[in-house]
This record gives sequence, C-alpha cells and structure tokens, in this order.
Amino acid sequence: MEQFQKKVLSEVERFDALSRVSVALMSEKNESRLLHLIAQTATDLTGAAYAAFTLRPVNEQGVALVPSEGNLFYLAAVIGVSKEQEEFFRKIHLGGEGLLAPIFRYGVPVRVGDAMKMASVHTDRPTYSHEEAREAALRFAHGNMPVDELRQVGVPSMHPVICSFLGVPLLDSNNEVRGGLLLGHPEPDRFSADDERLLQGLAAQAAVALENARLYQAMQMRAREMDALFQSIADGVILVDQRGNIIRENERARDLRQQLLQLPDGKQIMEQMLYQPAATVLSRQMKEETTVTVIDGSHEQRDYVINAAPLPLSELYKNSALLGDASHDAEQDAHSEAVVVWHDATEAQRLLHERQVHADTEARRSLLQMILDELPTSVYLVRGKDARLVMSNHASRTVFGAEWKPGQSMLEFLGEHQIRIFMNDGRILPNEQLATLRAVQKGETVYQHQEVIRHADGTTLPVLVNAIALPPNKFRVPSLVASGIEEPELSAIVVHQDVTALKEAEYLKDEFIGIAAHELRTPLAVLHGCAQTLIVQTARGNGSTLADWQMESIQDIDQATRRLVELTEDLLDVSRLHAGHLELQMEAIDMVALARRVIKRTQLTTEQHQLKATYGAEYLVVNADSRRLEQVLTNVLNNAIKYSPAGGVIEIALAKSPDQQHCLLAVKDSGIGIPVQQQARIFGRFMRADNVRGISGTGLGLYLCRELVERHNGRIWFESIENVGTTFYISLPLVDDIHMA
Repeated sequence: MEQFQKKVLSEVERFDALSRVSVALMSEKNESRLLHLIAQTATDLTGAAYAAFTLRPVNEQGVALVPSEGNLFYLAAVIGVSKEQEEFFRKIHLGGEGLLAPIFRYGVPVRVGDAMKMASVHTDRPTYSHEEAREAALRFAHGNMPVDELRQVGVPSMHPVICSFLGVPLLDSNNEVRGGLLLGHPEPDRFSADDERLLQGLAAQAAVALENARLYQAMQMRAREMDALFQSIADGVILVDQRGNIIRENERARDLRQQLLQLPDGKQIMEQMLYQPAATVLSRQMKEETTVTVIDGSHEQRDYVINAAPLPLSELYKNSALLGDASHDAEQDAHSEAVVVWHDATEAQRLLHERQVHADTEARRSLLQMILDELPTSVYLVRGKDARLVMSNHASRTVFGAEWKPGQSMLEFLGEHQIRIFMNDGRILPNEQLATLRAVQKGETVYQHQEVIRHADGTTLPVLVNAIALPPNKFRVPSLVASGIEEPELSAIVVHQDVTALKEAEYLKDEFIGIAAHELRTPLAVLHGCAQTLIVQTARGNGSTLADWQMESIQDIDQATRRLVELTEDLLDVSRLHAGHLELQMEAIDMVALARRVIKRTQLTTEQHQLKATYGAEYLVVNADSRRLEQVLTNVLNNAIKYSPAGGVIEIALAKSPDQQHCLLAVKDSGIGIPVQQQARIFGRFMRADNVRGISGTGLGLYLCRELVERHNGRIWFESIENVGTTFYISLPLVDDIHMA
C-alpha cells in the first residue's frame, strides 16, 4: 500500500496548485483538458488514488438532455486507472444509485470512510434493492439518516477497490446537477472534512468553467455560422472605416473589387461604388442608395445598386455613465464604420425587361388569337420542316374534324386522326406536294392550291389552300418543344377555305361548259374549215376573185374561229380534268429537245421579241406526256410575249435544280408584271390581272398549266414585280440514270 500513501503538501504547494487550476479555469476552453486538470489537481490536493468526472449530457445550448435520475451520466475524465479500465468505463452509463444517488439526484456531497462495509454483500441481509437504496439516499439528502446507513448497489467487475470515497456534485447557475467530481482510495478514512470543502470549491469552479467553455464553443460555432452566412451572401458586402480602410469583406465583394480594379478606370469606379458612398453615409448618418453603371472586361454593361449605411450606435455608448468629457469622441468612434452592399441588378433588370416583353407578346398573341377565332376560314401557324403547330383558330377544327395540338407535327396529326388528303381527280396527294409542307420545307409561297380532305368517317371537304412562307430572319416564333441550340426554321401561315359551295357551282358550270364546248366544236370546225378553204382556193386562183374587203373579212373569220377552237379545247381540257378523264401518255422525254422545238416554233410568231435560251445540260430526261408539256411551255412563252407589249428579250433557262433531282425551267420577261394583290389567285380559272386591259385572253391558260404540271408530279410558281417583269418556274422530277439504263 506504499504506492497509495498520502502525500502531504505544504501550504506553498497547495497555493501553487490552486493558482494553476484557477488560471486554467479562466483561460482553458477545451473541456477535456480542463476536466483532466481539475481531476489531477483534486488528487494532488487530497491524496486520492482515483478521480473521475461524470457529466450529464446536454445539447449545444447547454440544456440537459436527460433527467438527473437513472443510468445516463457518462464518464468525462478519469485519473488513476489503467487504459483498459478507462475504455471500459467510457462504454457504460453511470447510475445514480447507492452512494452516487445523493450526488446525482439531490446535489448533496457524500464522504464515506469505508465504502466496502456498505456493500450489500457484507451485510446480514441477502439483498439490498434499488428501491431501498433510493429511499435511503432521499433520507440522507434531507439529513434524516447518517452516511453509515447508505449502501452500494452493484459494482462493475473491473472497478478498482475503493474504501475511502468522496463525491461532490457539479451545480450550474440554476443549481441543477450537471455532473459529479468523484474521488476514491483503496484505504479507509483517507478524506477529511477539509478535503470535502476543497473538493466542493473545485467542483463549483469547474461548473462555472464548463459553462464558460461551452458558451465559448457555442459562440465559436455561431461565429463560424455567421461567417459562412456572410460569405454565402450573393451580394458583395464590405465594412469600411472612416479613413477608407476595408475592415472586412465577403468573397463576392473581394472578387468583384479585384475585377473592377483591373479595368482602365478601375480606381474611379471604386471611388463611386465604395469610398464615396461610405464617406457620404458616415457624414450624414443616414442610409443611401445609388446606381452605378459599369462596362466590364467583356464590354457588356452592368448595373450595380449601391446601398450604404452607417453601423448603428452601440448600446454601450448609449447607456454608459462613465463617458464624461470623452462621450462625444466615443460617439463619433461608434459611427466610424459603414457597411456598403453591392447588388448586381443587371440580370434582374434584364429579367424584368424579358418579362415585360413576354407580357406584351402574350397580350398581342391573345389579341391575335381572338381575331383569328372570329375568322370563318381555317387559319393556323406552323413551324419547322415537319410543320409543328404553333397556333390555330376555331375554324381549323371544323376543317380537319379534329383538334390539332400545339407542338404536334402535321403528318403525326393526320395519321393520329386517320385524315387523308387527295387531289381533285381523286388521287392521293403525296406528302411533299402538300401546300403546308412545301411552304416550311422549301420556302415556297403557295396560292390557290386545291386539296380534298377526307376525314376518318369518310366525309370529304374540298378546300383552297394558301400557304405563305415566313423567312426566319423576318419572323421568329419561340420553339414549343425543348431542344438544344435552336437552328433557324421556316414558319408559314396557312389558310384553308371551304369551297364546297363553290365546287357545287363549279360542277354545274363545268357541266354546262362541257356541253357547250362539245356543241360548239362541230360548227366551229365547219366554219373554220370553210374559211380556210376560201382563203386557200382563192390564193390558188380557183373561183371568183374576191375583193380586198372580202378577203380581209374571211381572214378575220378564220382568226376568230381559231381563237374559238382554242377556247373550246381549253374548256374541254378543264372538263376532262375535273371529271378525271384526262389521260396522260407518259414516256421518257428529253426536255432540252422539247424546249428547243417549242422555242423555235414560238419565235416564228413574233418579230418584236427575242427568245434567248440557255441550257445547263446536253439533255434532261423526264417522264411525261410530250404533247401536254408542249402545251404548258407554249402557254408560258405566249404569255411572256403577250404581256410584254413593248417587245424585248425573253430569257429561257433550262438546267438541273440544286438538289440534282429535278429539271428546272425558268421563263423571264420584262413585261407589265402581276399586281401583288392579285398574285394569290392568278392560277385560278378565268382569272386575269387588272392591268391586262386591251390584251386578249381566256384566263384558263395558267390554270391548265398548273393542273398539268402537278399531274406530272411537278410544280409551277412565279416571281413578279408590276411594271418590271415576271419569271415563271417549272420543276419536274428527272428520270434517274439507273432507270434509264
């Protein structure tokens, strides 16, 4: 037992030990080191062999998490045990039973001379229950029972042997038990009343030091949280003193300040954004807000809203009665710092502008939608090569018999609702010939295109389609489907006009025209034949000699009957087209040879005009009806001659299209042109422009040209400027080389 002999300290040593622990209590902020120091000092001053600190779990704010009763105290520091024993004790909860109950539950110190005599195993009673131990602790805490009657309740197997025991509670400022400082010695009667008072004093100081340490840790944590919040502020925040020194700034302010200082006028900008606002608010003692516009390194304009305010006067200076004559200076010092906040308002203003534009656009869109819905004809706006719907009016649902959803492509919509589109003669219209797709895929403006819509229930609706292509640089529509980088896309306004009533009237008119043409054909043939006979026979000297006026009259009759014959042939062609009886004799034809032949023949009919042709290939083979294509080309050339009364050059160009898949014919004149307001209906039957007065014509030529070209799977269109000239284009699919071989 020599190792546990009590060491007697001198008064000087005791004073030094108490001084060291007092300094540590005031300065040490680490809880673990603080508790070990107090435990070590307690053993040094009392001669204890063992010392332990037990604590009650608390949260970050120092509020106890468990009651003082039960087995929920934990070991915070221990002196005088082996490492194995320390690890064991740290894994178990310490109970507030037996000798520890008065300390943990009631905050009463316990000093026992020989604890081994109090163990229940050393009494005549076989057991000492927890209820009895708890009742004994209560009586002892209230002074109704001597310490000798306390009993231990269970001792862990690894616990060192303790005879002398001294334990005192750690009480906080609210006199609540926060833990205990426990001393032990294997020999009996080693602790005195002085040791008890000394330990109580250390425990009281330890309780205060623990609260201070936890308060310091809480403040440190709050400081870190505040610093994290300060650094996370999206705006730049800077604290500036009266001399213009930056006391503190967050990362946003530091980065922005460094960027601005790199600009050519960086110092001047910093003066406007930082030093002037700070000086102003410090002199006026009031908040101020300004806006500074800066051209950054990317030559973009950025707008910063500057808010500056003086730091508020501290309560210390408001309430202190010790300022005396220095109160004015102290008050000035209290206002010697200013907070300057930089807010980048560029994006916010841009967003506000975009919202205003969006709101204005939506208002215009709503107005446009309301106007469109009042129109009796079907109108819709599509975009992209697949003709995705952007907007439509109510009438479009009646035309198609189903609702076309925005963002849905045209072919997807037609397929979903089993809608098919046909030509006038009953043939299915190929997708590439749909007026809508031609407008958005090829940029064509299609006027007066006749289509027949067949609904899923078998009903049909004849419509007249006008599709106006809108170039992307002149008309932009926001995309309705998510995509990556937006590519320029064509848009088109498409109008469907229900021509059911017109078709019924046309049917009656066609029937009459067909009958009239057939009835006129025979007498006109007889009349034309007689006039030709008289002219020919007179020229040969047969019969009586005719006077000049008689010959002139016969020639007039011959010309009139020739025009009537051409008119009746055109009328019959119209009847055949509408009845579906026009048959084409398709064969491989060289368009270059056909064009040369027609141009040569047509040149003989005029001396005022020069037909100038250029060919981009030796031959261009198409699958077509030779007679009908000659009819189309003759009609286009005759129109160029007819509507160029002043004469001049008519340019004809024949070549492959840019896609190398089509034969492209262009006929350009410098005649009277077609007025813009009448271009949409120029391919209609019996349609002629208003500026052709005095020039004969039936108004059927271009109608027949379009019908014949489209029946060859081609297309015809034009470009015209009034009083400048017109260029007609005809495109026909080429026969590929493999097919020709």
